[in-house]
Amino acid sequence: MKKSLIVLFSIVLIVSACNRNTNDNPKPNTTPEMDDLKVTDGFDWKTTKDYELTLTGKENSLIEVSSMDNIPYQKAFLAANVPYKMKLTVASYEKEVILKYMGQEITLGLDRETLSYKFE
Repeated sequence: MKKSLIVLFSIVLIVSACNRNTNDNPKPNTTPEMDDLKVTDGFDWKTTKDYELTLTGKENSLIEVSSMDNIPYQKAFLAANVPYKMKLTVASYEKEVILKYMGQEITLGLDRETLSYKFE
Protein backbone atom coordinates (compact mmCIF):
# COMPACT_ATOMS: atom_id res chain seq x y z
CA MET A 1 0.00 0.00 0.00
CA LYS A 2 2.81 2.42 0.91
CA LYS A 3 4.62 1.56 -2.30
CA SER A 4 1.59 2.35 -4.44
CA LEU A 5 1.08 5.70 -2.64
CA ILE A 6 4.70 6.62 -3.24
CA VAL A 7 4.43 5.67 -6.92
CA LEU A 8 1.16 7.61 -7.26
CA PHE A 9 2.65 10.64 -5.53
CA SER A 10 5.73 10.45 -7.80
CA ILE A 11 3.54 10.31 -10.93
CA VAL A 12 1.49 13.29 -9.79
CA LEU A 13 4.69 15.22 -9.04
CA ILE A 14 6.20 14.43 -12.45
CA VAL A 15 3.02 15.35 -14.32
CA SER A 16 2.63 18.62 -12.47
CA ALA A 17 6.29 19.51 -13.10
CA CYS A 18 5.93 18.86 -16.82
CA ASN A 19 2.72 20.84 -17.06
CA ARG A 20 4.29 24.24 -16.35
CA ASN A 21 2.45 27.37 -17.30
CA THR A 22 4.53 28.66 -20.20
CA ASN A 23 3.99 31.98 -21.86
CA ASP A 24 4.01 31.56 -25.61
CA ASN A 25 3.37 35.30 -26.14
CA PRO A 26 6.01 37.22 -24.14
CA LYS A 27 5.42 40.93 -23.64
CA PRO A 28 7.46 43.19 -25.87
CA ASN A 29 10.15 45.31 -24.22
CA THR A 30 8.39 48.55 -23.20
CA THR A 31 11.42 50.20 -21.64
CA PRO A 32 12.00 53.45 -23.52
CA GLU A 33 15.34 54.00 -25.19
CA MET A 34 17.35 57.15 -24.48
CA ASP A 35 16.58 58.45 -27.99
CA ASP A 36 12.83 58.07 -27.31
CA LEU A 37 12.84 60.44 -24.30
CA LYS A 38 11.27 63.83 -24.86
CA VAL A 39 13.38 66.42 -23.03
CA THR A 40 12.98 70.19 -23.37
CA ASP A 41 15.92 72.14 -24.78
CA GLY A 42 16.46 74.03 -21.52
CA PHE A 43 16.69 70.89 -19.34
CA ASP A 44 19.88 70.83 -17.25
CA TRP A 45 21.27 67.32 -16.80
CA LYS A 46 23.62 68.37 -13.99
CA THR A 47 23.04 66.91 -10.53
CA THR A 48 25.02 69.63 -8.74
CA LYS A 49 24.94 73.40 -8.73
CA ASP A 50 27.77 75.86 -8.10
CA TYR A 51 27.49 79.03 -6.04
CA GLU A 52 29.92 81.81 -5.24
CA LEU A 53 29.52 82.72 -1.59
CA THR A 54 31.10 85.82 -0.01
CA LEU A 55 31.08 85.87 3.81
CA THR A 56 32.22 88.62 6.16
CA GLY A 57 32.60 88.18 9.90
CA LYS A 58 32.89 90.75 12.67
CA GLU A 59 35.64 88.82 14.47
CA ASN A 60 38.28 86.22 13.65
CA SER A 61 36.55 82.86 13.81
CA LEU A 62 35.67 79.69 11.92
CA ILE A 63 32.65 79.45 9.64
CA GLU A 64 30.96 76.20 8.68
CA VAL A 65 28.62 75.90 5.71
CA SER A 66 26.43 72.83 5.97
CA SER A 67 23.32 71.25 4.48
CA MET A 68 19.91 71.43 6.11
CA ASP A 69 20.68 67.90 7.39
CA ASN A 70 23.78 69.30 9.20
CA ILE A 71 26.23 67.66 6.81
CA PRO A 72 29.24 70.02 6.51
CA TYR A 73 30.11 71.24 3.02
CA GLN A 74 33.00 73.57 3.87
CA LYS A 75 34.81 75.14 6.80
CA ALA A 76 36.93 78.27 6.61
CA PHE A 77 38.57 80.91 8.77
CA LEU A 78 37.05 84.39 8.57
CA ALA A 79 39.32 87.31 9.44
CA ALA A 80 37.52 90.23 11.08
CA ASN A 81 35.81 92.48 8.52
CA VAL A 82 37.59 90.85 5.54
CA PRO A 83 35.30 89.36 2.88
CA TYR A 84 36.00 85.68 2.23
CA LYS A 85 34.94 84.16 -1.09
CA MET A 86 34.28 80.47 -1.53
CA LYS A 87 32.97 78.28 -4.30
CA LEU A 88 30.21 76.07 -2.96
CA THR A 89 29.01 73.01 -4.90
CA VAL A 90 25.83 71.36 -3.63
CA ALA A 91 23.22 68.91 -4.92
CA SER A 92 20.79 70.54 -7.35
CA TYR A 93 17.82 69.88 -5.09
CA GLU A 94 19.30 71.87 -2.18
CA LYS A 95 17.48 75.18 -1.73
CA GLU A 96 19.13 76.41 1.51
CA VAL A 97 22.34 76.03 3.51
CA ILE A 98 23.18 76.71 7.15
CA LEU A 99 25.95 79.12 8.10
CA LYS A 100 27.44 78.42 11.54
CA TYR A 101 29.57 81.24 12.95
CA MET A 102 30.34 82.07 16.58
CA GLY A 103 27.29 80.28 17.98
CA GLN A 104 24.94 81.67 15.33
CA GLU A 105 23.09 79.48 12.84
CA ILE A 106 21.81 81.36 9.82
CA THR A 107 19.73 79.79 7.07
CA LEU A 108 20.77 81.17 3.69
CA GLY A 109 18.57 80.62 0.65
CA LEU A 110 20.24 79.47 -2.54
CA ASP A 111 18.19 81.71 -4.81
CA ARG A 112 20.97 83.02 -7.07
CA GLU A 113 24.46 81.96 -8.15
CA THR A 114 26.32 84.77 -6.32
CA LEU A 115 25.46 85.14 -2.63
CA SER A 116 26.84 87.18 0.22
CA TYR A 117 26.24 87.42 3.94
CA LYS A 118 27.70 89.72 6.59
CA PHE A 119 27.57 88.62 10.22
CA GLU A 120 26.72 91.41 12.66
